Amino acid sequence: MHRQCISKTVALGSAIAVIVIVAMAALIALNISKEATTPTSTPRWPEKLLGGGATFVNPLMQKWAYEFQREKGLFGVDYQSIGSGQGIAKLKEQAVDFAASDAPLKRSDWEALKSVRGGVIQIPITIGSVVAIFNIPGVDELKFSQEVLLKIFDGSIKRWNDPQIVSLNPQLSNVDKEIIVVYRADRSGTTFIWTSFLEKVSKGKFPSDLSFKLPDEEADRTRFIGAKGNEGVTEAVRNTQYSIGYVELSYAILNRLPHAAVENKAGKFVNASMESVKEAVRSVIEQVSLPDPLDDWSDVSLIKLEPPSPDAYPIVSFSYVMLYVENSPEKAAALREFLTWVYEKGQRYVADVPGYVPLPDNAVQIGVKGVSYIQGK
Repeated sequence: MHRQCISKTVALGSAIAVIVIVAMAALIALNISKEATTPTSTPRWPEKLLGGGATFVNPLMQKWAYEFQREKGLFGVDYQSIGSGQGIAKLKEQAVDFAASDAPLKRSDWEALKSVRGGVIQIPITIGSVVAIFNIPGVDELKFSQEVLLKIFDGSIKRWNDPQIVSLNPQLSNVDKEIIVVYRADRSGTTFIWTSFLEKVSKGKFPSDLSFKLPDEEADRTRFIGAKGNEGVTEAVRNTQYSIGYVELSYAILNRLPHAAVENKAGKFVNASMESVKEAVRSVIEQVSLPDPLDDWSDVSLIKLEPPSPDAYPIVSFSYVMLYVENSPEKAAALREFLTWVYEKGQRYVADVPGYVPLPDNAVQIGVKGVSYIQGK
């Protein structure tokens, strides 16, 4: 009997010892697991992301940077409004974490960058419009047919009282003044949008490019003034009587400059507004086949589709963000965090900045897909 008690006690003690050993081993394993995973579960954020490019998107990008920092407080986003051409140049030089441009990469540039850091991701970030602002004393409203607008910007129509203008704007019959045309002197996505429209109207005779083509005649060139950025064109038109220039709609609204109504495909003269830009997008978006974020976007154009709705403003475009697939682990995590926020939450702030409209669902989906391609190396 005494031996049985001893045996039972020994057995119980052994069982308890085994349980204790197993529990301790489990705790040790758990601690090791925590130590192994903790450093990677909380990303190391950089101090800031550096972006640069289109002045077209600058007011909205500044709003996003502010709201992202206010909501998240993880890192800053420093966006420099240097123009689409400079933004693309900085991307090629790998001097920015992301670039913004109103023009997608040319096919030749896209091909050349396919072998650099995994290639370039191109994703639409917002939609805006380009308008013709003007400064004619005592005149607050103008309307232009597409043909007349082309002739003003190619230099064919030289004076404000030209019969082709006056037939649409009789209030200009006595304004016998030369037309001063203000254009972007830098390589610009806004110019690309504007000249894409002029190229369509001219059936290919006026070239679409990041740079504006001046008239061939030297005498006509004296009427053309170059300015840098949407900001520069806005200021030049504001300070130059009898001038006309092209800027993104938000610059016209924020600076309270009048902008002309433009004839659309339906033959109606429409001013750019939130409603008319949304209507333009709504009326063509089902026709737009958006490429994969790693593919060539050079043929994507809302302008060439000619929005058919009678209430649509005809000069609208995507603006894009461009970045490399491969980034440092810290920058990759930060780029995914910021751009995911832009697509999931940032779109609600678009309406707070006059001149832009939120992306349609299919463009948001492409953007989210592009963000998923970002890698930390």
